[in-house]
Amino acid sequence: MKNYNAMDIANYIVEYANNALGKTNLTPIKLQKIMYYVYVQCLVKHDIKIFKEPIEKWKFGPVISDVYHSFKVYGTSHIDTVVNRYEFTDKIDGGFSFEVISFDKSEIEKSPFISEIQSTVRQLIDKGPFELVEMTHREDPWKTFEPNILRGEKSLFYSDTEIKRYFANRAVI
Repeated sequence: MKNYNAMDIANYIVEYANNALGKTNLTPIKLQKIMYYVYVQCLVKHDIKIFKEPIEKWKFGPVISDVYHSFKVYGTSHIDTVVNRYEFTDKIDGGFSFEVISFDKSEIEKSPFISEIQSTVRQLIDKGPFELVEMTHREDPWKTFEPNILRGEKSLFYSDTEIKRYFANRAVI
């Protein structure tokens, strides 16, 4: 099973919400929460990390930092298009080069977990952004660290163990 890049999963969600579902209500904060629940679904149901990047515990719930920085330009508006990724390579002479990686949805559409991704998007896309924030705030993996998070402590990450433990006997969404 391939671990996908979080940006590829994010771009797939953007593409799916816009084109397959015809939605115009996918904000950056909703994208973060939908990605978290996609990750949780795949981890709990299949013991698979759908993407390799860590999920951080921020004031408004789970956040994948790379995805946040790529889509934050949308603010509270609808994300209407995918964002390219960049791969940087250090050069021997001290400089660097980069390659633009255009999004290709075909790899994710071949995933054995495409139905989890699509059903999670369908179930959550019409919820309000702060309704999704509140959902994550009621869950122990966030709630346990609430005082630390609200004090502004950095580098707090969701662990697969705590996610599995919390969701072991309850529905993900």
